[in-house]
Amino acid sequence: IREIAIQFAGVDPIKAPIPVVPTCHYQMGGIPTNYKGQVVVPKDGNPNSPVAGFYAAGECACASVHGANRLGTNSLLDLLVFGKSAGETVVEDFQSGQLKLKPLPADAADVSLARLARLDGQTNGESVFDVGLEMRRTMQKHAGVFRFDNLLKEGVQKIGEVAERAKRTQIADKSKVWNVARMEALELDNLIEVARATMVSAEARKESRGAHVRDDAPDTAENPNGRDDANWLKHTLWYSEGNRLDYKPVNLKPLSDDVEPIALAKRTY
Repeated sequence: IREIAIQFAGVDPIKAPIPVVPTCHYQMGGIPTNYKGQVVVPKDGNPNSPVAGFYAAGECACASVHGANRLGTNSLLDLLVFGKSAGETVVEDFQSGQLKLKPLPADAADVSLARLARLDGQTNGESVFDVGLEMRRTMQKHAGVFRFDNLLKEGVQKIGEVAERAKRTQIADKSKVWNVARMEALELDNLIEVARATMVSAEARKESRGAHVRDDAPDTAENPNGRDDANWLKHTLWYSEGNRLDYKPVNLKPLSDDVEPIALAKRTY
């Protein structure tokens, strides 16, 4: 630890405290799924309509078992339980004939190839490092541990500006094999997508819930931990197309009648 502190922070912990700062550890949301690992979307009045042939499990998925505040070690259980369930569902769907392999359309890879082509052809663009640093600073200031209405509103605008800058990033190394610069540029695009979803969703949610804590939604008897269940007990759905939001109800009913529903409770630790 001492060696890391000296190397990366320029601080010798024998002589001075190691500087620390809160940062993102886990993303509560993700690709919406059911307990079978099937990806679900709102369709024809059903908020959880399965998408044929599309599955997700682990930390990329949101099966909604953690509520708004995941407990420690539950992520591993999530991966084991829903990874197994998703695998079994894939087998069942194939064996039942629900899934049939179809030829890929001719343009299936066009979007991915266009991302690579832009980086190959971009000149006089912005530094991936500089844009990434601005993204991190924006999220740290405007969507941190404690959130404020004015900063969230400003953050929506700022992260939009960062997203526009990311469209003009360039890399000096154009090689095709083991190109770390290319990987970092592609990862930056993905991170900004998540940052936009986080910022826009947080600004819109006028309450505190789980890890989302607003200073204008204090803990009261009527709204424990700042929750507003009457208006905000619902999932946020963010769409990159149009940077828009939608919502769907939270399912609090267990799969079995033998299990009592887990009531919403105040966090007291």
